[in-house]
Amino acid sequence: MLLQEQLIMKVKELGGQTPGVNAIMMYGSFTQGSGDAFSDIEFYIFIEDESYKNFNSKAWVAGICPFYIHLVNEFGTEVFIFENLVRGEFHFLPVTDMPIIETFAAVGFFPDVDAMCLYDKNSTLKKHLSVLKNSMVERNSAASIESVINNYFNAILFGINVLKRGETARSLECLWYVQKYYLQLIRLEENTTDHWVNPTKCLEDEISAANYQRYQKCTSDLNENNLRSAYKELLFAAREVVGKLSSRYSFNYDYKLFQRLIDYIEV
Repeated sequence: MLLQEQLIMKVKELGGQTPGVNAIMMYGSFTQGSGDAFSDIEFYIFIEDESYKNFNSKAWVAGICPFYIHLVNEFGTEVFIFENLVRGEFHFLPVTDMPIIETFAAVGFFPDVDAMCLYDKNSTLKKHLSVLKNSMVERNSAASIESVINNYFNAILFGINVLKRGETARSLECLWYVQKYYLQLIRLEENTTDHWVNPTKCLEDEISAANYQRYQKCTSDLNENNLRSAYKELLFAAREVVGKLSSRYSFNYDYKLFQRLIDYIEV
């Protein structure tokens, strides 16, 4: 049994032993059938309203496994690095916030909703999770494609301007955002949109070898010439993918902007 699976069992067990815990929802790799020895474990812990204010989340997690570090990240998530080097992400919320689960349908990938229900004191969690069953966001639509293209153009112009200013480190950071939107275009072309929010996840297995090799040319280090080459390749590659998508879907975009940016990066 994986260390992560042992911790998941302890989270479930501790939830049932703690009077103030109403429900525990698990999400991430271990609910998608892709959890392995390198995966994080991720949970929403719903606390009874009357217990929430005084609930000691740090002490509660210590009952699962000793940890080296506890922090609250920029998204407000409590993150623990356990002594076995497994990362755990925990969201502690009052029961009255449980309807938030239903909003996940717009962004998530939920192949096994039942696996997400780790502990449910009074079946309230199952009720909210049922909304996620068979939820399907339409990615392959004109509106979705237009949104990705517009975000791509916005990100790449920003990155090119930063590069031309001479801020290579910041330009490398900006490159990641351009790559993200490019990979979403690739996933639209290949109809592999399950990992939409994190398009690099399982990329090696989910897109064609040809597109993966093309993506490799869109990566870079901090060398200015390499960065310029990566941005140029992203322009050529995205133009090609958008051209293919335009033959299948009717959407609005300015094709001339690709060439304008190719010329601009050379100036």
